[in-house]
Amino acid sequence: MITMNKLDVVPVDAPLGAEVRGLDASVPPEPERVDDLKKVLAQYGVIVLRDQHLEEEAQQVTFTSAFGETVVPWLHGGERNTFAKIGELSPRPAYTGVHPSCVYWVNGPQYYDRPDDGYAQDWHSDVSYLQNPLAYSFLYALETTGEGYETWFNDQYAVYETLDEETRRRLARASISHDFKEAFPNMSGALHRIIWKHPISGRKAVFGIPGYDHGAPVGWTMAEWQPVLDHLWALIESERFIYKHQWRKGDLLIWDNRCVLHRRGPQVKGQTRILRRTVADDGDVQALRQRLLGL
Repeated sequence: MITMNKLDVVPVDAPLGAEVRGLDASVPPEPERVDDLKKVLAQYGVIVLRDQHLEEEAQQVTFTSAFGETVVPWLHGGERNTFAKIGELSPRPAYTGVHPSCVYWVNGPQYYDRPDDGYAQDWHSDVSYLQNPLAYSFLYALETTGEGYETWFNDQYAVYETLDEETRRRLARASISHDFKEAFPNMSGALHRIIWKHPISGRKAVFGIPGYDHGAPVGWTMAEWQPVLDHLWALIESERFIYKHQWRKGDLLIWDNRCVLHRRGPQVKGQTRILRRTVADDGDVQALRQRLLGL
């Protein structure tokens, strides 16, 4: 266990992730405390706060906003019609309309094996199809299952560090297109570097692959890219890089999209899980992008 300014940081029994104890997320955190949490996130990728009480949307929004600007690009304009109001019989995600920065992820028996529910089961970094991807994601467990519906996380620092020097060199300046037209047909994509340098830890990580990326990197042929992508897939699927979070009611999970991928684990028939998600940018977006790109 590590103690940081009265916060107890306990690494989980996995390749990444830590439990942070001694923090009440219903109380707005001091800036110094937020800085500490960002450092823990930069090191461990994902943190869990147990036994939180965030019954009101406003409590989660307030806590999230301490990390940076909260945005909800998936609810802009006509894209809002892609999702549903809470209470309607429809695929998740959903929203209440009370706080536009809150989205609910509802899994239950009525959604089991729905074909339109598959994208959350793929490895991805949240909204990497935006020109300015989001730094932090927050999930709060309102209702949890007895089994199944885990959230899996993958250490993209470790994936990068496993690559041989030649592959690192080839990917160092490579960029690839990301989009999510399957869900948002009217939203344009973005071009991102494959290797990002984290602005807090200074470590390099593979970013967003194989999430919403499409085709080959700029200047590459698919014949050149496919064996590299296959190798990345093999690393990402390896258990030695994965933390599987089994949800408990009251869990608040926070992760850093710049150094981890995530996905939803397998569904289990008859189980229900309801999570509330908020997201935050990390300060000056343009300056952040320059640091991420190592420029």
